[in-house]
Amino acid sequence: GGSAGLFALVAAALVQVARAEEEEKASPKDIAIAATLIGAVAFQMGLFHLTNHSDKDMRKYTYQVINQTVSIFCAVLMFSTFNDVVQEMFLDGTSPERKFLVNMAHMLVWFILLQVLLAWVCGVIGKEPESIEEVEADAKCFGTLLAHITGFASINAWGSLQQIAFFSATPAHAFLIIPISFVGQFLLQRSTDTLRWKVAMADGETSEFEEKWDEETEEAENDIMGLTLSFNMIQVVRYANSNYLPDEEGQEPMDILAGHTPLEIHRLWASAVIFLISLCIMNYFAHPAEEGHGHGGHGEGEHGHAEGHGGHGIPGGHADGHSPGGHSEGHSNAKKSFFEELKERSWEVMMLALTMGFAWCCFYSARMSLASIELLQDNMVLAMALTLSISLVSFGLIRVLDLIADLDSTGPRVDHTIFQIIRALGLLVGFGWEQTFDQAVESISSSIARPHLAKFVLAAFCVIVIVPAWYKYILPMAISDCWEWGFLVHNLDDPLEQERWQRVAEHIEEKRKKSAQKNAEEGGMQSCYVRLTGNEAGQIVELQNENIRLRGALEKALLVLKDKEDDEFTRASNVQADIQQMDGMVGHLRTAEQVLHTP
Repeated sequence: GGSAGLFALVAAALVQVARAEEEEKASPKDIAIAATLIGAVAFQMGLFHLTNHSDKDMRKYTYQVINQTVSIFCAVLMFSTFNDVVQEMFLDGTSPERKFLVNMAHMLVWFILLQVLLAWVCGVIGKEPESIEEVEADAKCFGTLLAHITGFASINAWGSLQQIAFFSATPAHAFLIIPISFVGQFLLQRSTDTLRWKVAMADGETSEFEEKWDEETEEAENDIMGLTLSFNMIQVVRYANSNYLPDEEGQEPMDILAGHTPLEIHRLWASAVIFLISLCIMNYFAHPAEEGHGHGGHGEGEHGHAEGHGGHGIPGGHADGHSPGGHSEGHSNAKKSFFEELKERSWEVMMLALTMGFAWCCFYSARMSLASIELLQDNMVLAMALTLSISLVSFGLIRVLDLIADLDSTGPRVDHTIFQIIRALGLLVGFGWEQTFDQAVESISSSIARPHLAKFVLAAFCVIVIVPAWYKYILPMAISDCWEWGFLVHNLDDPLEQERWQRVAEHIEEKRKKSAQKNAEEGGMQSCYVRLTGNEAGQIVELQNENIRLRGALEKALLVLKDKEDDEFTRASNVQADIQQMDGMVGHLRTAEQVLHTP
């Protein structure tokens, strides 16, 4: 009977195998969904490891990468939604020239909104906040989000100009967009900077809120120009490399993407290396070897000057969160000349463009490399595989670079260069996930009868759910020192917050007491074991007597401490009474003095 059952079980298994072989293979959509699911879970679990890493610097870098990735995702989703509306209303069947003008007007709307909204958040418009701390998180939130949205709108505007027949004719013509976009963005920045200066100096002086407005807005403007120039630069490099100009979003058809030769892929990787070398040289020779920028205790993997956040989540500024040569101390009463402004802005933007250019170049090089694999020649599968590969390699390189920076043999210049490379790698991860999110939204909306409505719903979901969570829980971890201990510390003046941390303190104290008691018991048991192994009968009695003696000594010590505490309390009370008596006497003397001086 048992053998017959076993035979039936084996036969059933063979039938199932035969049926499985007859079934069709998984569709590309099934593979994309599976890749997305596995990739998302794997990445999320990896983030748990990194946000709880034993090295504080790794926790900091992880939170900064998460911060810029989520902000870029939200910005891309909202920009894509509004851009679809603009295309549907104004660009259906229009000429390339009109498309450029409409896209430029779209970018200007976001640029003006950035100025006005940051002025309102910083208290320049409307009610003035009570303290500068109140506007810090709000300014970073709106500054980061609007900088990314306006940056992608600027990429779209200048990219549409690059697609016009004259500029797309040759790589040399396409290169002209880089100086043209720089001049255009610089004049726009110069105009808004002059306007902010006039508003700030309307009363003859600048307040700390007006300085904050100028600082946050200028960082956002630099990020916008850095995004624009770096992307246009990479478009020219890709055009010259493969003799094909991608569209204004940097996309290529899958047949062209998969058909790149190994030589073209290697040349694009070599371009990334050139960007990296240029970035390192500029950072090394431009960064002064100042004191305070040295090593700050390498035993714990912490750097003395790695406390900055690279502006609005886009790694490119100095370690103190300001770009070199910018208005780090707000507006001065003397307005800077045109050439001074041009020199400072050019240097800042060049650093940002090299940082972002390295990230863009690595992204498209890796995309071309993976697209040559037949299994990955589906847009969603390729995007997910690319992002996971970029994330894994980037975080591995960040860890290696962090260990190098922890060495005592590296000086401030080398450390600052290493940190700039780490910021570029973090930006690479952000670009990777941004492209994946964009492809995911495109895949979902394309399968629905009304794709524009689908994108609008996704954007509304982003604003309602993701942006508040990012603002409350992720952004504060990246712009403050909360990454050091792994949790947020809110306003301690709030009674609920005080009660919360009181419970945490009591829990820690209880854990310490239990640990100390356990260690004492283990130490006592070990001592008793050592003594009893001597096979001497009197040792037990000696231990008991010693225990009694120690307890008595502790009780006496406690009584002495109690008496001293009572004496100190009495002495403090007497001193307080004497002070009050002297205050009374001083009051009487002042009264008498007033009477004597009265005519």
